[in-house]
Amino acid sequence: MSRVIMYHYIRKFSAVRPYFNFLNFEDFKKQNKYLGKTNGFIKVGDNLDQNYYKNKFLLTFDDGLKEHLKVAKYLKQKNILGIFFIPGMPIEKSDFLPIHKIHLIFGKYSSQEIIEIFKKFKIKINFKKNFFSTFTKQEQFLEKKNKTSENDKKIYLKTELNNLDQKDSKLVKNIFNYCISKKDQKSIFKNFYLSPKDIIALDKLGMIIGAHGYGHRVLSKLNYNTQQKDISRSINILSRILDKKIKYFCYPYGGFKTFNKNTMMILKKKKITYSFNVESKDWTKKSNTFYVPRYDCNEFKYGKIFKIN
Repeated sequence: MSRVIMYHYIRKFSAVRPYFNFLNFEDFKKQNKYLGKTNGFIKVGDNLDQNYYKNKFLLTFDDGLKEHLKVAKYLKQKNILGIFFIPGMPIEKSDFLPIHKIHLIFGKYSSQEIIEIFKKFKIKINFKKNFFSTFTKQEQFLEKKNKTSENDKKIYLKTELNNLDQKDSKLVKNIFNYCISKKDQKSIFKNFYLSPKDIIALDKLGMIIGAHGYGHRVLSKLNYNTQQKDISRSINILSRILDKKIKYFCYPYGGFKTFNKNTMMILKKKKITYSFNVESKDWTKKSNTFYVPRYDCNEFKYGKIFKIN
């Protein structure tokens, strides 16, 4: 068996986005060292078909973030294999994915400020979901001095906005343009995503490149034809950049509700070898190749979200 670990943002603190959730790069190195002392890692050049069940860790990185090139260089020095799952839209459209627009908004503002932004855009918060056990009334949630943590508020509000984006893609775009100027957007974008040149560099370092959908959509909410278009575009963009077949795929968001039989049917036709999911289980010989389980990095020592002391 192996344990596959999932990472996203690995960076340093920025005062411009004080609420941004990320794993500090120094903590990533500490975790890497800690894991290496237990089971060790699948190495650069190893054949996954022959090595995934040998009680090793396999590291995976989602969303095609610029900082992952630095991570890959570090892994190469340690002879550790990483799989980097890259979405297609930022490469082709030179624009942020909606989910990352949400992250940048929430990284800039506190929950109370986000609530005011919601009001401005006439977004109603559905408190009937009873998301929090610590309150039942809207007034308790809106009250600044309540028992609900800032992180829990952010999770709730972020989920609400992300769900709304799945129905109306213009909403997040309008909020993003309101919160972050066009000039700042261009500046942030330059250092946010991997470029085609960076992707080629990852490949030359011996890392595996996998697809992560085109627009980071919840695939199960799309019909067959739309799914096929999204997945195919994602795979084809990376295949053209690297001039090689893409054999690995990772479901955007992850979890069994984010993909369906149509998704797997399309991936089989595209001859994808392994598709990665999010599930806190080990990868064994009995695991289905179309939903390989992955642990979140925060389930292991040194993997917690960075907090200011």
